[in-house]
Amino acid sequence: MAMKPNGKSIVSSGYDEKVMFFKDVSPGHHEAQLRFRLIHLWEAWNPVKKTLIGLEMILIDEQGAVIQGFIFPRRIEKYLPDMKQGSVYKLNNFYGSRNKSVFWVADHTATVSFSWDSKLSVLQDCRTPFDEDSFRFHSYEEFQANSDLKGDLYGKLCNSP
Repeated sequence: MAMKPNGKSIVSSGYDEKVMFFKDVSPGHHEAQLRFRLIHLWEAWNPVKKTLIGLEMILIDEQGAVIQGFIFPRRIEKYLPDMKQGSVYKLNNFYGSRNKSVFWVADHTATVSFSWDSKLSVLQDCRTPFDEDSFRFHSYEEFQANSDLKGDLYGKLCNSP
């Protein structure tokens, strides 16, 4: 394992690619590889303008860290046909951006955004175990039915920075 000057760890794989873990993702462009399981994805819409904002995702890496992913509308057609919930992928080249203060779905302060030079592919013959989906998504009706309860609903709903 090599250490970058900023103290973040980069792992060299057998193919001489720089592999980064979610804990090391920071704002800015990264010419490294992320390996992850796609847990969930959904379209994000602006309800006022009725326009597509992008494709939001929840990703988990081999260390069990969870991070939010994002694909801009003009790039969705490039990546979506090859994406399937539960599959394991590698993403080369990406952009780390700060989470939105109003809405976030993971503890990490950054979001992995697919950039113009990102390359997504299925991770073939992966020997690294990735955690399976351990998330539960609640419907609006479930939240509404339990809204008068004191304390946290379903544990930690919204992760705080």
